[in-house]
Amino acid sequence: MLEAPTTSEFPGFDQIDQALRRAEAGHDAAEAHGSLCGLLCGLGPGAEAAWLADALPESPGNLTVTEQATNLLKSLAANTRGALEDVQMTFQPLLPDDAEALMQRVDALAQWCQGFNHGLFVAARTSAAEDEIRSGNTAEIVSDFAEMAQVAVGPDEADAEGEAAYTELVEYVRVSVQLVYEELAAVRQREQAASRH
Repeated sequence: MLEAPTTSEFPGFDQIDQALRRAEAGHDAAEAHGSLCGLLCGLGPGAEAAWLADALPESPGNLTVTEQATNLLKSLAANTRGALEDVQMTFQPLLPDDAEALMQRVDALAQWCQGFNHGLFVAARTSAAEDEIRSGNTAEIVSDFAEMAQVAVGPDEADAEGEAAYTELVEYVRVSVQLVYEELAAVRQREQAASRH
């Protein structure tokens, strides 16, 4: 049985992935977390609610499983927002741990990048972020993430060089998301001010 962690615990990839599968969500953990991060970057209030509605569409299935998944995803969302706002730059994309095969980790990173761009563009349609997303560093990062979403690794490429390249890509994603979050701070502040009126 899945238990929702407290907000001081960051749910792991396998825990989130299992919860999404059991709830028949249609997303894997990497893509769902990428989407959350894109929404958090581009939306102020309501990012988590919009993400939960997308990640866990209502279904007449097992309500206990859906409730458990919802609690786990709420914890993930709160922890992710906290990590993005942390001045110590503690944000990490939710990906399989290094014990998994490189092919699986690269595939998850590609899904994560695809999810991020999806979330960011959903945010742009519902906020004033479109101009900011299509210019400057953010536009370059979105383009890079679109390319990374197409990356695949064959079994013969799973060597030390492939591991090093993967580590560099994950670090690029980590830093880039924090940069986008900072660049879109003014958009989120405008959204927050508008939601108060």
